[in-house]
Amino acid sequence: MKSNDSIEKLGRQNLIKKCPIDYRAIANLIRRAKTDIDTAKRNVKIDDDCSFNYAYNAMLHTGIALMFSEGYRPEIRSKHLTIIRFVNALLGDKFSVLINMYDYMRKKRHQFIYEPDIPCTSKEAEDVIKNAEEFFITIATIIRKKNPQQEFDL
Repeated sequence: MKSNDSIEKLGRQNLIKKCPIDYRAIANLIRRAKTDIDTAKRNVKIDDDCSFNYAYNAMLHTGIALMFSEGYRPEIRSKHLTIIRFVNALLGDKFSVLINMYDYMRKKRHQFIYEPDIPCTSKEAEDVIKNAEEFFITIATIIRKKNPQQEFDL
């Protein structure tokens, strides 16, 4: 995903809205993301699709936490894509591989819901879990730098 978005552009498009920074909500999202990753790992041997979905949810929760830490929230319209676009605008091309994987996961998750005959392989599930972990650590580190008192189990 090429970074042609900016926070201002997303605001002009009414895709994001300013909100007060709530570190308790951010910490809850980070904890949920960590639980999602742990759940994805536990289920990879049982159900690849389930693991994929939990890894995606971890990235979604982490992305929302980043938005909240910047004082924004996504509007209802195109919420999942907006979160990816926001993360991309904030982190930029340096993280393009991770952001591209996140967007791929969003599209694949959509297929799971509406075209359930397109399965996920074990290798794919393991790869997305690794990406979710990397994304989680990257974002949690950024959030922690903004509020050093905030403790996260990384």
